[in-house]
Amino acid sequence: MKLKWSAVVFGALIDIAISIAMGLVLLIIYASILAGKGLSEADIQMNLSDPLNSSVFAVLLLAVGALTDGVAGYLTAKFAGYLAYWHALFMIMTVMFLHAGMSLGADVPFWYNFISQVLGLVAALYGAGLYKKTEVN
Repeated sequence: MKLKWSAVVFGALIDIAISIAMGLVLLIIYASILAGKGLSEADIQMNLSDPLNSSVFAVLLLAVGALTDGVAGYLTAKFAGYLAYWHALFMIMTVMFLHAGMSLGADVPFWYNFISQVLGLVAALYGAGLYKKTEVN
């Protein structure tokens, strides 16, 4: 059987779109929390320029990223209809490739990139596995 590349592209686009939307929501919430603590606008902008300074926010970003990768893995597998794990694998590899290309000039720590890539791979394959479980029953 051949891979359904439209499913891979669909899943990658869904992953990126949901990740951007959820990242913006988290950024707004984080800015609101900082404003609630009484920080000045300049301090808030400084904190938002490097959100990984806050370990809580970094963990939240990792969790949201893994969640979106899982949803995208599930939807990719569902859209493909067969070879769920392979489709999810190629989808997450596409997302990883795009992520690596977009973060070339960024000053993101290696540990953060490594953890996000591993979590993304596991979450996408887990999402495909969830689809396979619902497909059988």
